[in-house]
Amino acid sequence: MKFSATDWSFYGKCKSPETYYNDLKSLGYDGVEMVDQSRWQAARKAGLEIINLSGPGMEQGLNQTSLHKELIPAITDCIAMAGENNIPQVIVFSGNRNGQDDDTGINNCCIALEKLLPIAEKSNVILTFEMLNSYNHVDYQADSGKYGFKLAEKLNHPSFKLIYDIFHMERMGCNAAAEIAEHVGVIGHIHLAESPDRGIPLANGNIKYCNIVPKVIKAGYTGYWGMEFMPAKESLAELEAARNTFLAITAG
Repeated sequence: MKFSATDWSFYGKCKSPETYYNDLKSLGYDGVEMVDQSRWQAARKAGLEIINLSGPGMEQGLNQTSLHKELIPAITDCIAMAGENNIPQVIVFSGNRNGQDDDTGINNCCIALEKLLPIAEKSNVILTFEMLNSYNHVDYQADSGKYGFKLAEKLNHPSFKLIYDIFHMERMGCNAAAEIAEHVGVIGHIHLAESPDRGIPLANGNIKYCNIVPKVIKAGYTGYWGMEFMPAKESLAELEAARNTFLAITAG
């Protein structure tokens, strides 16, 4: 298993970039996510892969054609930055629903993504579309696995994948193990946390990672397992405990 950690949820509690990234590497982590450009050098010097950049549009997103004129150039710039700096993924979002039905939202996302995907392919970048729960992200439209899978099917492009955040999808009542296993070919990344408080993921908590992880691995998922939880006290100690939990699950 390869493990990564999101900077937004862990880095802020640490003293310096060099110390944090070196310690993260020493704990057995291989990658970091959504890293501020000012810390890229420190992360890479520690031997960590910078996996992704976060594109714009989480709330005002690609599901609204009126925003495409603004978002497409901004995401294009993000793709260029990722490609030039060997960062393999750029995260993209649906945006909030604003009373719109899912089919319209998916079609509107397709219009924009069909323009962006040739640019991403040329830059050797994967656009990873993220589904979020609409409790924590009120009115977010892509709040189910079904939304993402429909979008992936319509686009059918090698440079388009999904981020399947198990915390978000289980929070919405999705069956993460079954959905990932069925659609593993379009899953580009996985995020992990406990529900409903987004704490450290547990083997046998409200989310049954002890059941999910073996099924996902059996289905053929070989990407990163991204820790994206909110540490209660100390980031590194909880990141170490989380990694150990997942390794223990795979060890049986």
